[in-house]
Order: sequence, then C-alpha cells, then structure tokens
Amino acid sequence: MIVGGTDTELFAAALRGLEAQRQAAEHNIANIETPGYRARTVSFEAALQAAVASGDPSRAGVTTTLSATPTRIDGSNVDLEDEVTGLEINALRQQLVTEALNASYTRLRTAIGSR
Repeated sequence: MIVGGTDTELFAAALRGLEAQRQAAEHNIANIETPGYRARTVSFEAALQAAVASGDPSRAGVTTTLSATPTRIDGSNVDLEDEVTGLEINALRQQLVTEALNASYTRLRTAIGSR
C-alpha cells in the first residue's frame, strides 16, 4: 500500500484518467451521427502502473487515440452500446477510487486524532 501524500497522488492520477475516459465517451456519443467521426479511446492504466512503480504517480499520463474499429457506411465508428457500457463501468471505477480516497483520509484523521 502507498502511504500518505502518495495515496492522494495515486487517486488523483486515477481520477484524471477516468475523467478523460468519461469525457471521451460523452464526446463520442454526442458525435454518433457525425459522418466520418472516429471514436476516441483513452488509456491511462499502464502509464499509472509505471508511474506508481517509479514512485511518482503524479507523472502518470493520459493517452487519447482514435479508434481503429470498422466504420459504418457514413464513416463513423461510434458504437452506442459500447460507449454506454463504458460510461457505466467508468462511473463504478470513479466511485471505487473516491471511496478509497475517503478511506485514506479517514485513516489519516484517525492517526492524527490518536496522538
């Protein structure tokens, strides 16, 4: 487990990545009918793992790429079902990270109060 301020950096980096994923999914859905639109995908998990291993989670980057999935006749490749499912998973992951951050702060408050 990571201790102290590094916890906060880890959770903040995770929330930044999850927020970027949410925004990309919402942007994809908003452009589902735009001819030629290529869906955006966001990845950050591998970069976050590497940053944690190096001891500095704040250095974790977020990468946005255009999806290479096949397109429809109009040239768009947004799949509404995939985007909605991704948003639901993302919301659960954001909730999990937020709860972990709250637990970290609770442990810190307990440690400070027990002095």
